[in-house]
Amino acid sequence: MMPMRERIDRCAAMAKASGKLSLAIVGSTANRNNPPFVIGPMKESDRFVGSSFITRDLEIFKEICAYADGKVDYLFVDIEAKTDPPFDFLAEAKACVKASKVKTYKGNDITAHACDLLISELVGDLAGKKVAIIGAGNIGSKVAVKLVERGADVYINRRDRNGELLASAINAMKTRYTSGTVYNASDPAEAARQADVLIGFTQGIPAITGAMISALNSNALIVDGGVGTLTEGAIAAAKSAGLSLFRLDVRIALPFVIDSILSTERFLTTVAGTFAADGKTYVAGGIIGSRGDIVVETIADLGTIVGIADGKGGILKYR
Repeated sequence: MMPMRERIDRCAAMAKASGKLSLAIVGSTANRNNPPFVIGPMKESDRFVGSSFITRDLEIFKEICAYADGKVDYLFVDIEAKTDPPFDFLAEAKACVKASKVKTYKGNDITAHACDLLISELVGDLAGKKVAIIGAGNIGSKVAVKLVERGADVYINRRDRNGELLASAINAMKTRYTSGTVYNASDPAEAARQADVLIGFTQGIPAITGAMISALNSNALIVDGGVGTLTEGAIAAAKSAGLSLFRLDVRIALPFVIDSILSTERFLTTVAGTFAADGKTYVAGGIIGSRGDIVVETIADLGTIVGIADGKGGILKYR
């Protein structure tokens, strides 16, 4: 596991040199085509430098935790259960890691968020567009929710018979004024016909064919979200037709999500809180005060008053 150690050491050195936090980010995968251990690209934001790994092997996970402990500021663990048999990676991390802080994140949510951001940036207005999702499992379903809320008509295809149930559930939970609709498509070829966007989330199974590519709209966007969801013939057909073809890269969303988790920790330790002095009680950061308590912008600055608490979570009187 020398490459893993070298990557963590490099991350720690880069973070120290730039004055940023150092992270080891460990994800899991349901894609059986992936090897048991993958070293991902370095992740970086204005706040952190992160080494990233993907594994479904418990012993490898333990080795990462043991080596990273104390060398990085934070160990981020994918909390979603994806392995068979399922392992409690968080419990293992807490048992092993003593010097670094342990945080959790949801890898599938990051993937879905990255897909939504990529498509909305490339396509722009999705209202009235036809989107086909081949492989509407956990991630594909989350993407369907995001895109239908943008006004797209989303056609989902699943291997089992739950597609109709899933489509009905998403249509029931969307806002009443959403113009888009989710449809179940038992035939993937029918889902792809005249689609403006085609997304594959079949966990590395090449389910998107050249014939499906040929049936798309002339300026369609294709996103390989599950990595390996297109046949070689489909890739050749897409390139021959001059269509936009992307392999989804979670770096679009991951730094933002990790920053949000770090910001939440900082918010709860420096902004939110309760403080009593001189017979007065101050609250900040969402703490519900009693009627008459003084609401301030941050518990670290009692002089910046927002108003007087009404005892119900609102403001009785603004400053």
